[in-house]
Amino acid sequence: MKKAQVMSRRSLTVSHIVKAGVALAMWSGSAAYADDTAPAGRAIGYAFSYIQLSVNESEGAKAECPEGLVELGPREQFKAAFPEGGAKRTVIDTQLRQEADIWFPKTEPDQFPYRFAGGKTSRGLDLDGKVKPTDFTSPEGKPGIDNQLFRVIGCYNGFREAGSVRNFYKLNLIKANINRAMIELTDVDSLVNDDDVTITSYRGREYLVADATGNEFLPGGTQRVDMEWGKQYIHSAKGKIVNGVLMTQPMDFLSPHETAYQTAPYDLMRDARFELKLTPEGAQGLIGGYVDIETLHASRNRTSSTHHLSYGQEAWGSIYRALIKLADGFPDPKTGKNTAISGSYDVKMVQVRVVHPDKEVAEVDAPVAKQFADTSAAK
Repeated sequence: MKKAQVMSRRSLTVSHIVKAGVALAMWSGSAAYADDTAPAGRAIGYAFSYIQLSVNESEGAKAECPEGLVELGPREQFKAAFPEGGAKRTVIDTQLRQEADIWFPKTEPDQFPYRFAGGKTSRGLDLDGKVKPTDFTSPEGKPGIDNQLFRVIGCYNGFREAGSVRNFYKLNLIKANINRAMIELTDVDSLVNDDDVTITSYRGREYLVADATGNEFLPGGTQRVDMEWGKQYIHSAKGKIVNGVLMTQPMDFLSPHETAYQTAPYDLMRDARFELKLTPEGAQGLIGGYVDIETLHASRNRTSSTHHLSYGQEAWGSIYRALIKLADGFPDPKTGKNTAISGSYDVKMVQVRVVHPDKEVAEVDAPVAKQFADTSAAK
């Protein structure tokens, strides 16, 4: 009897250890693809918890910026263009002239030297299926990476890991639900391998659910689709999932980036392709495509004053001219000049339940509407 009890306890202990091990594996993500079944309703949503323009960084920026990071920001350019002393100057001839160049930059050659990023490595995607002299190689060794935007912004401290642009975007992604970009995958039979799924982008209406630190976000929240002010964010494309990685056909993608002034600006990426590693709890990877130059220029100026742009040495007259110079996509049908530049986003997402308002709001509000109608009739 005692021997049987001992064996029973040992079996129970082993059972608990096995169950705990399985739970730990699932929690850590190592068993993310163990269950090859379709998500509930054959659909799953993900909200962006991180999105930044891809900038490859080496130690001390030596590989991509051998001459150093950009030093001539708006303040330094102003001092160089309008040195102290000499003839009497007016505000119109100095400050306002520089502000005009930031908001309405001319396309003539820049009077200041520009530091383009170089090197052989950059994150991004092969957008045209070609390997050109201007292309990069990915950190994983894949050739043909199209990311001319990295050449333009790679040596600006503001766009790098510790820079002001990333910091402001991260903070406002957390505190401003107007920036709630998300995607929903439908017709999903498996998150491991599925040769025909549909991706649709939306803007949500809720805050992300944060952990105790406030810096990481938890899966399982709910996001209502913004159908009142967010219709321009809705775009769809076909895709497939291979070994847990989503790869999509091109579509337009709008990324909201409100940081100040309540102007609700966004960046527009044309022919955006998603390449994301999927799990039931989240997604992570790249979005590559052609960033619309006018939209990017307006977005940065509408969200930040010249004072704030100076934090990262962003002189947007010079940056705009560099963007035009290296633009490699979407030629204007009248002028033939390219209007977009190849680039990519580094992204992280958390799983959310996507609520489509049309049907559910009608169901929820129907009794309220009827009660209001009955009350009005009684009056």
